[in-house]
Amino acid sequence: RTAYYIPSILGGSVAIAVLWKALFNDDGLIRSAFAGIGIEAPHFFTDPNWALFMICLLRVWQFGSAMVIFLAALKGVSQDLYEAAAIDGANKFQQFKYIILPGIQTIVTLNIILSITGSLSAFEGPYVITSGANGTGTYFVVMDRIAHTDQKVGLASAMAVFLLLIIFVCTIAQKLIFKYAFRNAQTDDESYAARKQRRKAEKQAAKELKALKKAQKEAR
Repeated sequence: RTAYYIPSILGGSVAIAVLWKALFNDDGLIRSAFAGIGIEAPHFFTDPNWALFMICLLRVWQFGSAMVIFLAALKGVSQDLYEAAAIDGANKFQQFKYIILPGIQTIVTLNIILSITGSLSAFEGPYVITSGANGTGTYFVVMDRIAHTDQKVGLASAMAVFLLLIIFVCTIAQKLIFKYAFRNAQTDDESYAARKQRRKAEKQAAKELKALKKAQKEAR
């Protein structure tokens, strides 16, 4: 766990981007190491087939904060649920699907929102490493170039507002998706299936009562 979390405490995003560039640049440590053993390594940041992948890999490498949040959420799931599931014969996948995921669905939602907003607003890594070249121009890098290089501040402002709308739509969409995905999860009172069955029984009872009143009225 410490090894997983180390990338998140090495420093700010700019410092890590500089480190990443020093490792994988054309004259960096990784290519020099490959050259020392006679292997021609790819041009990680100047080759369009590799540049975007390396920027994404940098983002994935810094997942320590999300890991800590997930670990804290997993600690909050009652061990009694695991024991009861094991007694009932549930396997690990069923425990994950029906106990762990419903138990940490709020944290999953939070991390997805943070990941989406973080990806859409990625700036330091692409800007420091490639300046947005070779297919690595993220939304913020392009917006920065339009605002400060092309001096089209109005267009850049419109892009910022549009980005807000994109994040808003993504947040609503993922909340709806998770609401559907966890519809069978146990809530404080009853599960979705039990609630659906209860409502169906209530409608049937109301229909029967209405028919009974109609029959009594006709009998009179």
